[in-house]
Amino acid sequence: MRPSKGLFAGAFLVAKTAAQNDKPGPLVIPGSQYFEGNDGPWSTFDIRVGTPEQFIRVLPSTASPHTLVPLTELACSREAFGTIPPDCAVSRGNLFDSNESSTWQDIGQYGINHDGVGLGAHLGYDVGVQFGLEKLGLGLNGPEFDDQTVGMIAAPEPFYLGIFGLSNQPMNFTSLANTSSPSFLTTLKDQKKIPSLSYSYTAGAKYRLKQVYGQLVFSGYDSSRFRENSVSFSLAEDITRDLVVVVQSISYSGSNSATLLNEPIEMFIDSTDPNIWLPEEACEAFEEAFGLQLDGESGLYLVNDTHRNRLLDSDAQVSFRLSDVRSGGDTVTIVLPYAAFDLTAEAPLVANTSHYFPLRRANSSSQYTLGRTFLQEAYLSVDYERKTFNLSSCIWNQGAQETIIPITSPDDPNADLDPSSNSSSGSSNLSTGAIAGIVVGAVLGVGLIAGGTALCFLRKRRKWIGSTYAAKEPEPDESVLKGPVFNSPSFRHASESTMQNGYNSVPFSAADVSGARSTPTTMGHSHSGSGPNPGMVTGVSPNETGTSGGTVELDGDGTAVKPNTELDGKEVQKPLPAVAENPPGVFELPGVKAGADSGSKAMEPQQEQHRAPSTIGSLPSVDEGRDRTPSPLTSTVGPNWRPGRVSMMEPVSPDTPVGRASERPF
Repeated sequence: MRPSKGLFAGAFLVAKTAAQNDKPGPLVIPGSQYFEGNDGPWSTFDIRVGTPEQFIRVLPSTASPHTLVPLTELACSREAFGTIPPDCAVSRGNLFDSNESSTWQDIGQYGINHDGVGLGAHLGYDVGVQFGLEKLGLGLNGPEFDDQTVGMIAAPEPFYLGIFGLSNQPMNFTSLANTSSPSFLTTLKDQKKIPSLSYSYTAGAKYRLKQVYGQLVFSGYDSSRFRENSVSFSLAEDITRDLVVVVQSISYSGSNSATLLNEPIEMFIDSTDPNIWLPEEACEAFEEAFGLQLDGESGLYLVNDTHRNRLLDSDAQVSFRLSDVRSGGDTVTIVLPYAAFDLTAEAPLVANTSHYFPLRRANSSSQYTLGRTFLQEAYLSVDYERKTFNLSSCIWNQGAQETIIPITSPDDPNADLDPSSNSSSGSSNLSTGAIAGIVVGAVLGVGLIAGGTALCFLRKRRKWIGSTYAAKEPEPDESVLKGPVFNSPSFRHASESTMQNGYNSVPFSAADVSGARSTPTTMGHSHSGSGPNPGMVTGVSPNETGTSGGTVELDGDGTAVKPNTELDGKEVQKPLPAVAENPPGVFELPGVKAGADSGSKAMEPQQEQHRAPSTIGSLPSVDEGRDRTPSPLTSTVGPNWRPGRVSMMEPVSPDTPVGRASERPF
C-alpha cells in the first residue's frame, strides 16, 4: 500500500467537491410584500430597470417572454384615464422613465401579438408597446443583465401592473419570425446563474393565514409550499399555448353540492390574466351554484356586500380534478375556497370599487384558461428541458421554513437522477464566509485523515520489520539432544549449575553440545566485564595440561584420556591453536570437513549426511594480521539453520559467525 495514493485521491475528491459547489443553484425571488392591482389584490415582485436603477413591481406571466413596465409620460395621463387616480403611479407598481436611464436603446413600437399569435391573442388582448434594449435586474438585489428587451406600456388594460415573462421562448415583436433577443430565463442559464431552464411559481393568497406572499423560484421548487402528487404533465406542441392540462371535472360543495363541468376539457394555464375562462354551460352552472349575475356594462360577475358575506359564511369551495389524459390516469385535485374568488375591481374596470367573481365565458376552446386566481391555491413547476410540468395543491403552514429543491439540467453529466436528493433548508445559496469555512474545514479534515493514515502505516511497517528480522533461537539437533552426552548425569549437573547461576534460562543448544565435545575443558558464558564477550565460545591454551572434570565422553562417563589424546588413544601430533578472545566471523559450511592447514587441498564433502561429526580439537585461534587456519570441525546443526543476531544469553554453535556482540549479523 502506498499512502500517497490515498492522500492524492482524497485531495482530488475535495477539489472535485469544491468544483461541484461552484455550480449554480436555484434562484429564489420572494414577493415584494405588496398586494395590489385593480383586479386583485395580487402579490407582486420587484424588478430593477435602467441606469440608475428604477424599481418597478410587476406580476409574473407564465405565458410570455415579455417584460413590460408602465412608462412615466402616459401611464398616469388623461389619455389613459378619464379621471386619474390620486395614487396612480404607486397603484401601478411605479413608472419607468426611459429618459432618466443612460442605457436605454430604443427599438420601436410594436404589438404584443399579430394575426392571432402572441401574448394574449387567444383572449383578445391588443396593446401597443414601445420596445427597447435596457439593463434589467431581478428582485431587489438579484442578477442583472445588459441589453434585455423591455417594453413600455401606457394603457391600464389589459395590463394595469407591469409583467415579467417566465417563458423560455425568444422575444418577438410582431410575429414569431421577427425575434430580437432570448428571454430572461434563457439568459439566466446562458450566464450560468441557474442550472436549468425551469421555474416554479405560486401567486400567494392574501386570505390565507396572515397573508401569504407569492413565490418565484428559478431552477427549483419549495417543497414546503405544496402537497406532493404523482401526476406529471407534458408540454403541448404549441409554444404559445404549452401549459395545457385536462380538466376532467369541476365540482361545487357548500350549502349543497353540484357538478359544474360534466365533460373533460383542455385548459391553458396563464397567470397573465386573473380570470377562469370556461364554456358557457359551465359558467351557467357556476351562476346557479353561487347565485352570480353578469354585469352587462363591465362584463364582470359583480357581487354586492350582502351576498358576498353570505357566500363567505357558507364555506363554499370548488374542486378542479386535473390529469394529463381525458379519462382515467393519474389525477390531482386543486380545491379553491370561495375566498379565492373574492376579488376587488377598481377603475377603470368599474366606475366604483366593487367585489367580483373572476369567471369569464369563453367563445371557443382556445380561450379555456386557468388564470392567476387558480394559482392562489396551486403550485406550478415547469421544466422546459424535460418538456414537463407539475401542478400541486398548496399547503398552508404558518412559519414553515423554505425547503428549496434544485431542478438540474438533463444535459449535466453530474446531475442527480432524483433532484429531491439535493434538498436544502432555508436559502439555497451559501454566503462567501460559509463557503470559506467549509473549504477550511475540509482541508483540515483531509490533513488529519492523512496524518492518521501515515502514522498507522508507519507503525504497521515497523512491526512487520521487527517480526521479519527478529533474532530467532537456532533449533538444536534432535540427535544430539537425545544422545548420551546431553543426557549424562554429569552434563545435566553442569547445566543445572549454570541455570542456577542465572546465566541462561533456555535449554542448551546443539552448539553447546558440539563445543563440549570439541574442547578438553568446560565451556561457559561470561557475564563479567573482564571476561570474554558474552555469547562467545571460550577455550584453553594448548600448553595447559590436566584432567578436566567436566568433560564427558559419548558413553556418558568421564573422559579417561589426556587432554592431548584423540579418541583412539593416540597423542595429538600437532598442538591446536587457542581461540582468540574476539575472533572474526569465520565458520565452516554445514556438512563439509575442513582441511588440515591453510595449504591443504580443497575440502571434500562428506560421503553420508548422517555421518557422526568430527570431534578432533577445538576452534582455531584467529588474530588480526595472522594466517587464518581452517577449522577441522563440522557443523552439527544441519544445513538449514541460518545465523541470526546473537543474544547476550544465547549459546553459540560452531557454525555461528563469531563477532562482537554489538555487530548485526545481517
